[in-house]
Amino acid sequence: MAFKKVKLKKIEDLTALSNDNSTLSFKEKDEFLNGFSPENENAALDPKVFSYISTLGEDHVLFPHAIESLKAQFKMHIKRNIIPELEGKQLIEALNKINKELIGQKTLNASNVSIYEFIAQKVKQMAPEAYKWYFIARSESAQTAGDVRLWVRNAVDVLDSSLQKLQSTLLDKSEETVKTIFPANANSQLYQPTSFGHHLLAFVEMFGRDRARFKDARDRINKSPFGSGEIVGNSFNINRDMVAKSLSFDSSMSNSVDAICSKDFLIEFVSSIATAFTTISRLAGEMISWHSTRNRFINFDSSIVVHSSVLPYKRDQLALESMRAKASKSFGSLMSLLSIVKDLPLEYSEDYKQMMEPAFSTFKDFNDSLEVMAMMVSNFTINRKIMKEASCKHFSTAQDLVDWIVQKSQITPDEASKRARDIINYAIEKDKKLSLLEIDEIRKFEPLADDDIYSVLIPSRAIISRRSGNGSNHVQIKKSIRAAKRAYL
Repeated sequence: MAFKKVKLKKIEDLTALSNDNSTLSFKEKDEFLNGFSPENENAALDPKVFSYISTLGEDHVLFPHAIESLKAQFKMHIKRNIIPELEGKQLIEALNKINKELIGQKTLNASNVSIYEFIAQKVKQMAPEAYKWYFIARSESAQTAGDVRLWVRNAVDVLDSSLQKLQSTLLDKSEETVKTIFPANANSQLYQPTSFGHHLLAFVEMFGRDRARFKDARDRINKSPFGSGEIVGNSFNINRDMVAKSLSFDSSMSNSVDAICSKDFLIEFVSSIATAFTTISRLAGEMISWHSTRNRFINFDSSIVVHSSVLPYKRDQLALESMRAKASKSFGSLMSLLSIVKDLPLEYSEDYKQMMEPAFSTFKDFNDSLEVMAMMVSNFTINRKIMKEASCKHFSTAQDLVDWIVQKSQITPDEASKRARDIINYAIEKDKKLSLLEIDEIRKFEPLADDDIYSVLIPSRAIISRRSGNGSNHVQIKKSIRAAKRAYL
């Protein structure tokens, strides 16, 4: 490959070089690049300004992705004769050494404005001659855009694994509690008895939809912006698809402006987290209610709850309460991203870097919450007797009685409701449970009543009577558990 001889003053001007009928040699390019060091431009910055614009505290999490994407680009540059093979290999070797040196570190103690400046300085120290080619035929705008996509893609995979683990834990608990009677509420009032396992399966399905949203988002995220230049493309003889394939992207992005400026993938990612966080928050709220002294349906061991230093029986589920608050924080992060993007012009802007911290912190909060929630679901024990007693109060099988009368007597629901109310009023008058009424007493209000009516008056049998495909019948619940395992595990 040859290059056209032109007088250049800035590294950006290299993108103006033509690929055809040019005569600038590797040596001449090397002379031009010698001594150019973008990070030196920061030397004159006031320390307060430097600290203010520095993103190293946030974007250090991009380090492993930056190393891999830089290596992929240098390999392509070597293959396309954009970088001499020897210097290209030295750059790759320097990146490997940096990665080995820093692997596993959570933070970087360095005075750099970004992770990219940090890597560049390390490469310069390790391979000063090869470093002259470090910035050719690529831009930090595309580099950041690509690495953030790689990070989000990996984050989605991590969250999917954590969500699947939580689903598995919920399914195990559901299997254990298929026959555990639980009070189902409507309008914050006891409505009907149901199976606790059936109740838990609702969250398995909710988390399944959350995973589906992440999967859909991942498909849109998995496009490579590498090779897009600062914003308008690249005049070098690069192969964008080669880089995309080596980094396991589905394809390269078709428009360079979109590749650099679009950040809807970050908004969609945080939006998916915020939606899934509502499910976590609802489950946390349910568990707080079950654990409260008003209900005492479940117990946690001492490794999960905090004991009061004053009240011996006060056991606080602080982790669950924190989850509800962290869900609200994720909503704030989503609004932050939307607010940053909504008025920005279609050009690269430093504003975009301020989107990283909300996305990174929201991911951490959510993944931590998933892991802790899985621990808490597997940990709690059930006070079955207390739960059953709560399920049997206040004539909780009344609706089952109405449904039975409609089917037995072939009358309208209104007429059936009237007969059921008469039976209930009689039970109140006699201070009896519905299941303890004699058949002759029931026939005063429902002439066709027979012994089968007790199949809906006794709570445990009423649960079994709901044989619809998604109902609380034990056989149906077990089918639902098997189906959920096939679908999600």
